[in-house]
Amino acid sequence: MKRALKWLASLLYGLVMIEVVIMISPFAFYWYSLYAPTLQGLHRWRATAWLESFFLPHSVITTSPILEFLRWTIGSWAFGLGLLAALICAVQVYGTKLLKHKAAQSWMYKFIRHPFYLSLAVAGFGLLTLWPRTIILVLYLGMLFLYYFLARFEEKRVEAAHPEYAAYRQRTGMFLPGNPGGKLFHLLLGWMPNRGAALAISSAVIIALVLGGAVAARRYTIAHAATEILPAQNLMAIAIWPMPTGKIEQVVSVALEDDRVKAALRNEPGAAFTAHLLPQDYGMVNMFADVGTDHRMFSKVSVHRLTSWAGFAVPSVDPSHKNRIMGTPQDHYKVVFSRVDEPGASQLPVSRVTDLSAKMTPVLIANVGGEDPAVESVLIPPRRSFWGDITMPMF
Repeated sequence: MKRALKWLASLLYGLVMIEVVIMISPFAFYWYSLYAPTLQGLHRWRATAWLESFFLPHSVITTSPILEFLRWTIGSWAFGLGLLAALICAVQVYGTKLLKHKAAQSWMYKFIRHPFYLSLAVAGFGLLTLWPRTIILVLYLGMLFLYYFLARFEEKRVEAAHPEYAAYRQRTGMFLPGNPGGKLFHLLLGWMPNRGAALAISSAVIIALVLGGAVAARRYTIAHAATEILPAQNLMAIAIWPMPTGKIEQVVSVALEDDRVKAALRNEPGAAFTAHLLPQDYGMVNMFADVGTDHRMFSKVSVHRLTSWAGFAVPSVDPSHKNRIMGTPQDHYKVVFSRVDEPGASQLPVSRVTDLSAKMTPVLIANVGGEDPAVESVLIPPRRSFWGDITMPMF
């Protein structure tokens, strides 16, 4: 039983990590060639398409200090420090087991009984903020529940082998000092005679609260993104960096006046569109459309690239990490026009382009530049991102 739980927990943790970590690695293209059919399958039905949505900002800079601090500081440090703490705990546990033949009860284990699982959970949370796809959140929740049941199972075995562990368990919190989770559980559901039923109810409540919170976070993200709706074109313009709505409308209107842009959009009768204003030095343009160039995050392995990758875990390693990814505010833009569709919807009103089940398909890219904006060139890309025909973050 213990081995099965460990394998399942490891599998879920691997699934949480793999899309995020491989996304910035040289193996991303090959991973998505296997993963894309799964995401495409989820998008066939409205009942599952929401799992592909993103609930925190990834492709834009919002006006919310909370969201930006979460993404660029808390998330990155949580990932790096969580992995470091997990490594320290692993060394302590196996060192104590081999050298002293007893359960670890010092260092971090002096304050909580399962710092190793807590460390992995913290690292997983950091990854979740870096690539906040809803299906990863669901997998992350499943991983946390497995950690709880695996910890309970291990405690019974350790207590049977080391009777002194019972006193340690009574005075030490499970995952947090003072065991606030256990106290809250007993306060709300301790009256129930069937502990299994109480655990099932508490799990259902946690799942509902977390998923509801994700939906609320997505709405908060959209509300704090720089957007402008152009009803006549059935289009929502979205700026990567915050800018006045008048400037957004000016840049997009200039692009829409170009005959090549008009012709491309006319070929999508009745469609709803997004128009993303990407800085010319934006580092994730391939996330919107395959422009035929290597992804700058893994075009080649070098000291510079290693430093850039390390910036995901330790922001201070690469102070310019944010600008390498998001570009810099400027007067030259790649305006990426994308068609937006939902499962089973032949036509979509602009009011629904931000639905959980919405998916973008690139149509064209207009390069607009200058203080007095003008279209410099137009590119018709393949109808996919660099990683294929899958849902990518709109915000």
